[in-house]
Amino acid sequence: MMHRLIEFLLGLDKGFLDKQGDLHLVFNPHWPLQRTLGAGTWNFALVLGILAVVIHCYRQEGRSLPVRAALGTVRGLLLGFVLLLLNNPVLSLVSSRTEPSVVAVLIDTSTSMRVHDAGTSSGGANGIAPTRLEAVIDLLTADHQAFLRDLGRKHILRIYRFDGDKHAVADIATRRQGEREQSEHGSDDSVTSSKESDKAVDAYATASDELKKLTPTGTSTQVIRALRGVLDDLQGQRLAGVVVMTDGRDTPAEQLADVMPVLKNYGVKIIAVPVGSDKPPQNIQIQTVNVQDAVFKDDVVNLKTVIRATGYEKGHAVRLVLKDAKTGALLKGPEDGLVEKTIHLDSDKPQEVELPFKAENIGTMDITVEAERQSGEVDDEDNIRTTQVAVLDAHINVLYVEGPPRWEYRYIKTDMIRSKTVNISCILTSADPTFIQEASHPEGFKYFPYKRFPETMEQLMETDVIVFGDFDPKLLSDAQLQMVSDFVSKNRGGFEMIAGPKFSPQAWRNSTVENLLPVSVAKVETTVGNIAQGYRPALTLDGAESNIFRFFTDKEQNSKYLKDDLQPLFWYCRGVQVKQGLGQVYAQHPTELGPDGQPAPLLVVGQFGGGRTMFSAMEETWRWRFYTGESIFTSFWTQQMRYLARGKKLGQRRVVFASQQPAYELGRTASLSLRMLDSKLVAELPDQLGVDIINGDDQVVRHEMMVRQAGQKDLFVGTFTADHMGKFRARLNSMADMSGSDLPDLPFEVMVPQLELNEPQADRAMLSRLASETLGAVVELPEAREKLPPLLVSAAKSIAEPNNGPLWDAPLALAIFVLLITVEWVLRKVYGML
Repeated sequence: MMHRLIEFLLGLDKGFLDKQGDLHLVFNPHWPLQRTLGAGTWNFALVLGILAVVIHCYRQEGRSLPVRAALGTVRGLLLGFVLLLLNNPVLSLVSSRTEPSVVAVLIDTSTSMRVHDAGTSSGGANGIAPTRLEAVIDLLTADHQAFLRDLGRKHILRIYRFDGDKHAVADIATRRQGEREQSEHGSDDSVTSSKESDKAVDAYATASDELKKLTPTGTSTQVIRALRGVLDDLQGQRLAGVVVMTDGRDTPAEQLADVMPVLKNYGVKIIAVPVGSDKPPQNIQIQTVNVQDAVFKDDVVNLKTVIRATGYEKGHAVRLVLKDAKTGALLKGPEDGLVEKTIHLDSDKPQEVELPFKAENIGTMDITVEAERQSGEVDDEDNIRTTQVAVLDAHINVLYVEGPPRWEYRYIKTDMIRSKTVNISCILTSADPTFIQEASHPEGFKYFPYKRFPETMEQLMETDVIVFGDFDPKLLSDAQLQMVSDFVSKNRGGFEMIAGPKFSPQAWRNSTVENLLPVSVAKVETTVGNIAQGYRPALTLDGAESNIFRFFTDKEQNSKYLKDDLQPLFWYCRGVQVKQGLGQVYAQHPTELGPDGQPAPLLVVGQFGGGRTMFSAMEETWRWRFYTGESIFTSFWTQQMRYLARGKKLGQRRVVFASQQPAYELGRTASLSLRMLDSKLVAELPDQLGVDIINGDDQVVRHEMMVRQAGQKDLFVGTFTADHMGKFRARLNSMADMSGSDLPDLPFEVMVPQLELNEPQADRAMLSRLASETLGAVVELPEAREKLPPLLVSAAKSIAEPNNGPLWDAPLALAIFVLLITVEWVLRKVYGML
């Protein structure tokens, strides 16, 4: 109340005297020529003038000296008060504002920070060095956040994490800077209230909790980009420095020379704390696994994996094994031995390794490729990759239609009849009506083997593959030819044509069957002269990767055999061309060219609707059996039949649930697909299907939707971001009842981005340059606890902020003026001087 009264008398704003600060009375005169003469000159002259006026006025009065002295004093006080007001008195309340010192701490949380080579921290366990990120968090949170508390005594702390960009983690601002300084100069700590002390404790504890939640999951590292983002955020604040705790491994790399001038313009020193070793860490990584998505029982399957090792001497031995992911048992190889292979590292570049195994049981196999852990390895999670393979019933029914019984027909027919897994029904169109067609005689089929070419789709559906040899197409009706087309396109059956000199393929021009072929037959040559020079098929990359020409388990042995030991052939169908975008060449002539100028194709595969197709320009592969060996010829044709039958055999499962790839890099888009192979099932399903993503602990971590694709009613696709590393399974529970059987979980993996771990060693050179050019410093992680806080000198600054209240027009000034002039008037009246 008293403050308000004083404020009113002095003409001050309400609450003026309640503010913190020091009160000062200052004068702010505005005299003419003040800059030249000075305010003191004016005031001295006016004081002399006042004295002269007072003496002159009261010297002439006829009263006693005491009376004249009293009146003169009152007059002098009045004029002196006016002079005081003319000097513009101001009551100034000066408060002190402190701009606090700020330190930014940036912590790298990219995936390269998960490398176990930060051996300077106490965070390791079981003799394994802690990860780089663990070492940083240990520094910041150990001993009740002692390191952060040391910095917090002088600075406000802004803590960020970064990978491709920066993200705020915590702010610690415990007390005002002025109070810190008073405490440092010995003032009573009671200045800081208990409430503020509690907040300080909470701030450090909260920051510690947030730091311990950090995980190294960033898909890239952009040190410079993160620095610029933080410096932009903190512009206008008094930055004492920026502390960057990182391995400095920019991915993708930024050109430091291009951005360094920009960083220097901020005028802030950067303290770099390198984390991790600058030598390549020791690590074994299974990068990729490639295997056919569907194979047949008892097939020898060539699984290919790419392994990369870093930090080991050339020739270091690594043992690879294949396991059943469900049981953990080692898989069997081609000769019933266990699938294990010891390789010797050649360099730190990726190496491809083949691991052949035998598919023994019909159903879904989850296969694990494992590289045994090495001593000192920084990360063992990437030593294992899992993939899934569908093992199909190996029994295949083949319908083979041929004209005259040429040599190719005789050997194929004989081998297939003897085969335990391939049943063949032969129809020789050149045979006498009383001829008993040759065939296998499996049990359980109503129509197979056929006595004549099927006339209904029901009959034809008992076969899996149709093979057309060299016969006249006029022997089949248009309805039968259309049925063959529908068998392939709609029912996923396989179809192959084996070329011959009389009818195939030239007689099939402009027919329904020509559309099935992966080659164009418009320029086929029907006459060929004497052939004296033989040839061996040259495999394309696709052909070499397939099983059709795989006669030996060892890849090098197989390649040498095809090149040097395989029996040469002579005749082939000349003039065929691969249909653009529809055919894939597996084998080609080593020297001769086709009409399009490309090597003449010998074996071409394709797709027609849902089924697989094949065209063989060779008709002398019987030479391989006659001269080279029965196993070569049998393997060649059996693998062709299995390749062609795969679509129809998969169709018996009604659905195909697949992942676009078995492993995804963190942050990439994962894609799951579900294809309905049963037309009845397609109509029963809604337009969206739910899929659960399950982690290694059998917990559902997310739920996604698979959506029916426009124009493809039988295909559902679901995509999502792979934002957590680990091994997962996709489960479609709702499909069990509809598909008639339990649909197995689909395994897939989310792994570390390859770019982050290609060269994970710490880049001290880059960090040193960054620090030196910003007048900062490089502090090694073990020394950071002691050396770093003294390097960060407080940038706090105290700023005086005056709050002025002019007094010349205050009510009190008016009252004093009126009082003085009234006193003089009254006294003059009393003494009869008016």
